[in-house]
Amino acid sequence: MTWYDPYEQFYPTDQVRLLRLWDWLGIPHKAKKQVWGEVLVIIGFLVDPNAMTATLPDDSKSDLIRHVHQFAHVARRRQTLHDFEQLTGWINWSLNVYPLLKPALSNIYAKMSGKEHSHAPIYLNKAIIQDLAWFEEHVEASSGMFFFANLDWN
Repeated sequence: MTWYDPYEQFYPTDQVRLLRLWDWLGIPHKAKKQVWGEVLVIIGFLVDPNAMTATLPDDSKSDLIRHVHQFAHVARRRQTLHDFEQLTGWINWSLNVYPLLKPALSNIYAKMSGKEHSHAPIYLNKAIIQDLAWFEEHVEASSGMFFFANLDWN
């Protein structure tokens, strides 16, 4: 570990060498982007390069499950197009670590198709509610994404 004066903290020696090179070349960089460690937080995901996994932090996973549940089960049977778009955006983001759960959005996208008024109510049908329940169940049980299915490269 080596002290880096501009950010007033210690970083791995090779990282400090790179930062000093960037300083010398005039390449801008920011302290908040200088992440390092066993597990890195990248766009809100926990990425473990040693285990080759990407997961949602526990609090983000709980928030996602709670929001999906409230949307489908607790809230009114009608949601606005804006609410649908917000939900699908959040689910799409989570698909970076749960790519096999994409089918959960099929009926939602079909229901949103052709709608233009963001505050017009859209009825949640049985198929959407079942898809969201399926999504919830699988997110709850999943530990994230493993980058390689097989580590034996021979």
